Amino acid sequence: MSVDVSLPSTPAPSTPPPADERLRPLSFDRTAPRGLVHRRAVGEVLLTDWIRLGPHRFQVGAQWPRGHAFYGPVGELWHDPLLAAESVRQSSSLVGHVFYDLPCDHPTLMTELDIEVSPDALRLGDRPADTVLHIDCAGVTLQGARLTGMTMDVALTRGAARLGRARMTLNCLRPSVYRRLRGVHAQVPERLPEQPAPLPPREVGRAVGSDVVLGPPADGRAEPGRGAWPLRINWSHPTLFDHPTDHVPGMLLLEAARQAAQRLAGPEPVLVDSMQNRFLRYVELDSPVLVRARLTTTGDGGRQVRVTAEQDGSAAYTCVLTVQRARTAGGAG
Repeated sequence: MSVDVSLPSTPAPSTPPPADERLRPLSFDRTAPRGLVHRRAVGEVLLTDWIRLGPHRFQVGAQWPRGHAFYGPVGELWHDPLLAAESVRQSSSLVGHVFYDLPCDHPTLMTELDIEVSPDALRLGDRPADTVLHIDCAGVTLQGARLTGMTMDVALTRGAARLGRARMTLNCLRPSVYRRLRGVHAQVPERLPEQPAPLPPREVGRAVGSDVVLGPPADGRAEPGRGAWPLRINWSHPTLFDHPTDHVPGMLLLEAARQAAQRLAGPEPVLVDSMQNRFLRYVELDSPVLVRARLTTTGDGGRQVRVTAEQDGSAAYTCVLTVQRARTAGGAG
């Protein structure tokens, strides 16, 4: 499971929005308060505004920069699809805190995150991409007045264009329950085990080694269409470790899956069409993680990559990605 441990922040509003709230347009003029999306750096906040449309229906605005420091353009033509995943992740925190009065110190556990995007709508323009997340929450469970879990179905639009869709399921815990569940792993460890060197950045679609989350294969061999690499954890990374955490963040695992797909489907840049992520259990910081991947061709000529992150002999995370060459995505020449 991927757990987002809440950071202190301004308390979420406890009163419902005015009846005409749904009539106003979303604003993209300023970012949401950092604590509502569990970020410390303002530059890592993607969300801008939010509106309640019904008891469990909401709209959230997000602005995607043309040159994010980590989620930068793919093939110099497309916004990074993982901006969609991070926008949904941030929205789950904001919706829980603002609309369901979830206290900001209650951890949330993501168990699944599915993303599908349209390459045409991902194209870079001459300004940041103002994105709207249309959110329907189902399976909302409460313990008294406290949110304990829900599934968010999300449609993403960019202007009049359909950008994609997503589905996220999460559970919410009291801090005391989280500490009991995590046991000795409830605290950030004092130090990390020695980490492997990075793969050459170009092999995984990165420009610098500090952004690489995979190390070289232990045996040095490469089998066509298959690969296995140790996971690299870089505590100093300003995006993946925006704040200390007692486990491997979910977005780091998504990045590992994407880099594995690039390594197998490259060397040309590849664009992720879809991801089906399952977080089976916590991925700990103090034990090695092996990322295995297999590339196959689908019946329609597409390419699919199946990824598993293994720790202590069992799968902790799985992902199925579909990818295409960035230079041909959306009809590019």
